Amino acid sequence: MKCPKCGYVRKMGEAAPEWQCPSCGIAYAKAGEGARSRASREPSGGGRFTVAVFVLVAVFMAWALISGLRDDSATKDFSGAQVVMYSLTTCGYCNEKRAQLRARGIPFTEHFIDTDAARQKELFEKLIVAGYRGGGVGTPTFEVNGKMLPNNPSLSTIIKNL
Repeated sequence: MKCPKCGYVRKMGEAAPEWQCPSCGIAYAKAGEGARSRASREPSGGGRFTVAVFVLVAVFMAWALISGLRDDSATKDFSGAQVVMYSLTTCGYCNEKRAQLRARGIPFTEHFIDTDAARQKELFEKLIVAGYRGGGVGTPTFEVNGKMLPNNPSLSTIIKNL
């Protein structure tokens, strides 16, 4: 940005606030409407940064989509899978994971550990046997074909263990 009063051209990383000229200290807004409209037309580093971030996000999303399609899970037969989901009745993550499993056609059995003390005890015993000791455990927690997957594992992790 160029100062309408002294002509100083602002550099990247200047210590002065963006609304103030680092050289003369004037507030760009006080320099008049003409200066503001000129300043708004001049490119700033922020615009280029925003575009770069947008491009990176788009590339990542495309990669994730392609990777998801190439894992062959969309055509995989899950009918022989043994999936147990330990949930809480109030858990939003559990609701989300339940929907993901249903969307992929993965059969599962669900146990609510906040309303069934026996299932809660069963979960913690299985976690101890599997080597998970102490501390809290996030929900949903899964048992996939005998392997314990605590703390809301990703759908791809669940599918890899089927």
